[in-house]
Amino acid sequence: MMHFVKTMAPGWFASVMGTSVASLAAHLLFAGTSWQWIADALHYLAAAMLLVLGLAALLRILLFPRAVFDTISHPVEGSFYATFPISLLVMAGQWSMRGIDPAWVAVLWWAGALGTFLTSYLVLFRLFTLDRLKLQIVTPAHFIPAVGLVVIPVAGAGLAAQAQGLMREVYFGINMLGMGAGFFMYIALVAITMARHFLMPPIEGKMTPTLWVHLAPLGVIPLSLLSLLHAVGNEGAMSYGLLVAMGFMGTSLWWLVLALAMTVRNALQGKLPFALSWWAFVFPVGAITVLSIRLTALANFTLLGYVSYALTALLLAVWLAAAAGTVRGLIKGGVIPPKGAAAAH
Repeated sequence: MMHFVKTMAPGWFASVMGTSVASLAAHLLFAGTSWQWIADALHYLAAAMLLVLGLAALLRILLFPRAVFDTISHPVEGSFYATFPISLLVMAGQWSMRGIDPAWVAVLWWAGALGTFLTSYLVLFRLFTLDRLKLQIVTPAHFIPAVGLVVIPVAGAGLAAQAQGLMREVYFGINMLGMGAGFFMYIALVAITMARHFLMPPIEGKMTPTLWVHLAPLGVIPLSLLSLLHAVGNEGAMSYGLLVAMGFMGTSLWWLVLALAMTVRNALQGKLPFALSWWAFVFPVGAITVLSIRLTALANFTLLGYVSYALTALLLAVWLAAAAGTVRGLIKGGVIPPKGAAAAH
């Protein structure tokens, strides 16, 4: 147990993010049907995973602070620390959609929002002040600590709509701060990562799944926008927001085909070994799946409904692949560094 705590990679929380968003998508699509059990099973599994991994992460901070600092300072791995608070935000959105007591949703949301701001500043400060980040090691994973801020309004907009007086302004202020900062950083970082795609060797090996991280902001930004517009209650603005969201949906489908082609290429060349990074497949697909389901309901598009079912099938497939690989790695080894490697580190 202590060996797992000491060597725990921050990317473990991507599994909580992926499982939570899979539960959310399944609930939106299957609620009230015989398939509802899928959403329920993923819901309870995500809560259990968050509890176990959260306790392990807190122990690591208390018992091995130096190891935590070294990981935060890593030019790539440090970005995954933001998956911890972002997983709280995703779960808050999932709980809100399931009608769980808003007080519990608020607890998760506040912890996730404050934690996301904190990790965003810490990780970006280290990246901006270290002379170790070169263009060839930039990947879409660098989106996580900064662009993850756009996840805040997914559940936070609903809390803002229910609040009264000064707290309503506080909720809206934090949601708009997260949305604005995250969107600004997305514009900046997508330019850098595109330069990396064009000018450097292709992303391969264990980092292949990070190609799919592009889909996450393309799905979450319009979801947050729609949530905020719904909370404000301006139907005219909602119509324009729907058009913007449709544009993001089109872009996400375009990138999905490209990312899938590059992933298949790497797999055929034997350059796609299993690693915890496979969970980077799940949340991004989940984000655009939830977006497609929401747009289907709002725009009443029949064709988009079929796309939603196809994306849900893909989401469950990549979730099963990541989950099976993780379980296999825990049993046979491979996802936890051996003790000798830990000692060397």
